[in-house]
Amino acid sequence: MSTYVSKAPTEAGSVPATTKARTVAAVAAVLFAVSFFLTVASVNVPHKASDAKLLDWWQDSGHVNSGIASEFFAIATAVLFAIVINHLRTLLANAGMPQWTAFAHSMASAFTAVLLISAALRGVIGHMVKVYDEPLPGIDVLRYSTGLNYTLIGTATMTAFALAIIAVSVVVVRSSVLGAWVGYVGLLCGGVTLVAVFLLMGAFTVPLAMLWALCIAVAIWRQPAV
Repeated sequence: MSTYVSKAPTEAGSVPATTKARTVAAVAAVLFAVSFFLTVASVNVPHKASDAKLLDWWQDSGHVNSGIASEFFAIATAVLFAIVINHLRTLLANAGMPQWTAFAHSMASAFTAVLLISAALRGVIGHMVKVYDEPLPGIDVLRYSTGLNYTLIGTATMTAFALAIIAVSVVVVRSSVLGAWVGYVGLLCGGVTLVAVFLLMGAFTVPLAMLWALCIAVAIWRQPAV
């Protein structure tokens, strides 16, 4: 005599994740927040500094090493975000909104690509000096490299991130996957980030990215697993 065992229903439009996949994604979201913070916090080139002061800052071996550390934190951030977005894409696969999920994936890919470029810019001076025994570049190159890196983070990187989480959040709110609350958090964080980018203050919205990541980690962890 066969016995039928019923399974708990899942939320509409969702694909239940295995316990392992849920754990990996939740941990990746938390580590993304930490790594993104360390990416921008590990190196702090002085603003509006004189040529002599800026050159003196770069001649400090510890500051050069911090640039290399920031490079690897940025690489880790890009990889961790890809893990989180791919997990969310799987969860939202049956939500009936393929255009939004595809757009989210495209913007997440753009975020990852631009952040990897920024990672190279963060570490290029350190690699030149530490690995290839090159002399420290001139002051104009140091200023340009720093300015280009800050511009990438504050504009292209944060724009791609904001559009990615907005697209994810639209699907979450409309399908109730993960809980509408985290969708509204994403819409708020993404919207504020876009406004900040327009005002040339996008680099200051990294804490919003961290907030979203921690909220999405909680939502993923609470998702029913099989």
